[in-house]
Amino acid sequence: MTSREKYNAYRRAWWAKSLGEHLTESRVFLPRDAHDWVMRFAADVEERLPFVLGKLIVAQIKGVEEKAETEPVVPAQQQNQAADETSSVEAISADNLHKLVYVVLASRFPNDTGSTRLRQVGFLAAVAAEIADGRKPTASSIANHTDNHVSQITGLAKTMKDRGVIDVRNASSVRKGKAAKIFSIRPDALKAIHAAHLEVTGQVIDDITPP
Repeated sequence: MTSREKYNAYRRAWWAKSLGEHLTESRVFLPRDAHDWVMRFAADVEERLPFVLGKLIVAQIKGVEEKAETEPVVPAQQQNQAADETSSVEAISADNLHKLVYVVLASRFPNDTGSTRLRQVGFLAAVAAEIADGRKPTASSIANHTDNHVSQITGLAKTMKDRGVIDVRNASSVRKGKAAKIFSIRPDALKAIHAAHLEVTGQVIDDITPP
């Protein structure tokens, strides 16, 4: 066996041993100047080049995903339109938001309990607070702030959307097939929830708003 054959056999054995069950091979093509930089970096951290390339790619993917959660990539014109559409402070007055809280608390939709209504009020408050701070509330952002599961926030959003209280709008994202769902409180939320309550229960919602 020639020295070249021995080297190739060594590389195949090392590759098979290094892959294990949790890794997979993926060939990468790099510009020459980038390859030189990665080689120097690998030498500095004392790791094999394939592992360094993999870690760099994973770090980049995570960075893109985190940015996509908070900064969906959309054209400037659509961003301006989104800002107009998702401002609950402008869409619903502070007085109406105050009234909406008491209407939700006084509602008696089937299967809603007192704690359910408190969660609904908390969800609406979180949506309004994020928009007031200039952010775009999503299930992920509210879940992170409140230490809840995204599925819990999504469930609350669906209920409030079905009752006409909020709008849920898809925003473009850098991830293929993935879109952020941005929440906003509808300007006609009070009227809509009263109508939904009357349709479902046959009863009007008691007015418990303090004078």
